[in-house]
Amino acid sequence: MYLQVVELPNFCPECGNELISKNAEICPRCGVRLKTNPEKSPVIAALCSIIFTGLGQVYNGYIGRGCVILIGTFIGSLLFVIPGLIVAIYGIYDAYKTAKRMNAGEIPYRATNVLHMILFVVLWVFGVAALFFLAAIVAALVSGAS
Repeated sequence: MYLQVVELPNFCPECGNELISKNAEICPRCGVRLKTNPEKSPVIAALCSIIFTGLGQVYNGYIGRGCVILIGTFIGSLLFVIPGLIVAIYGIYDAYKTAKRMNAGEIPYRATNVLHMILFVVLWVFGVAALFFLAAIVAALVSGAS
């Protein structure tokens, strides 16, 4: 005995027009947007970047950009404090603006992956710990050389 699955045609909820594809994003008859992505919160994106530099980008779905901002902040902070602070402030601004642009439909929506956010925070914590460890080694070498 076979179980036959019959798919019902997909209709526009606004005008009732039968859609050609069930994956349609916009109704060809009335132009209403059929698929809506959940909105990103620009405030949450900015707060994530304030708490953990680069995390706002990961929240927005840009893992590589978050890692670049994290590394840029660390390197800038090692050289001088001001360049690292500038990169961190840019990261906050970028996370906020990217979330707003996604909500406006100016750039493609990227889903938030909580696992990526958790792994990024772990990377961030280990990076800070390694930075302090290296600073302690350098301080011990410098004080031992004098």
